[in-house]
Amino acid sequence: MGLPIVVGRYADASIDDIWNGYAARTVRESILDGSFSYCTQLCPHLMTKSGPVQRIGEVTDPEMRAVIDGNLTVLPNGPRIINAGWDDSCNLSYPSCRTTRIIQSNFTEILNIQNKVEAEFADAHTLYITGSGDPFGSPGFNRWLRTFDASKWPKLKRIHLHTNAQLWSPRMWDRIADGARVLIRSAEISIDAATPETYALNRRGGCFHRLLQNLEFISQLRRSHVLDYIKISMVVQENNFHEMAKCVTLGEGLGADAVLFSQLVDWGTMAAHELVRRQVHFPEHPRHAEFVEQLRDAALRHPIVDLGNLARLVPKN
Repeated sequence: MGLPIVVGRYADASIDDIWNGYAARTVRESILDGSFSYCTQLCPHLMTKSGPVQRIGEVTDPEMRAVIDGNLTVLPNGPRIINAGWDDSCNLSYPSCRTTRIIQSNFTEILNIQNKVEAEFADAHTLYITGSGDPFGSPGFNRWLRTFDASKWPKLKRIHLHTNAQLWSPRMWDRIADGARVLIRSAEISIDAATPETYALNRRGGCFHRLLQNLEFISQLRRSHVLDYIKISMVVQENNFHEMAKCVTLGEGLGADAVLFSQLVDWGTMAAHELVRRQVHFPEHPRHAEFVEQLRDAALRHPIVDLGNLARLVPKN
């Protein structure tokens, strides 16, 4: 989930100007005072106090501990985690976030940002590709992975892939540069369905059979410890909430470390009436009671399940 304010445009300023600029310092103040006033209330980690969100007393990382104890809003080091979100190209079309398939044509601009990132983000230890599109469906990110120069990232420990997995075949894996492949340690695979019929609706242009084939390959990478973490995720909506238990079964069979469910959020791509029809998590939805009953399913109590920003809807008894 993005911030409701812009801390800076990387294409127009240096990382130093943005990283410790006024807007970034203001956001850090809201975290240090515990208000999180600039953080979206839809953030699943914030709602459940999970993942990177911890209570102050639980933080043990030395650098973060120094920031908290010193009440620092100006940080001495650069960003540690880079989300490569400058290209929203993707091989599929998802009703939840885009109306058509997007393939960016401004390749020169994308390459310029990539080169700038490689030159200025020497402190990064994690590279996230990508929360905006698909690492294999984007020509720019695909090329980056195939030509990746690890020497430009002296402190990088991990590349995390966020993908629909339609193109993550053994052949694609073999084409990734050795320097990148050894750093790819974790992945999130967005599926939004557990049956071919629903997948065709929510992952337009995708093939459920191909997804299962590639998921099995990714599962082999996890079982052989090439990857140390995989997560499959589903944006829950009116046409797929009845498949949540099947999604857990799928994840369990793949040896997934987590199965994440999340709300359908308004990204400005759906007509208002279509959004209302799909957002089954709202009490006003005609199938909301049926959805809440689905949350009682024993499968959703499996240890790998993360209900994220849906957790507050789970019945107490």
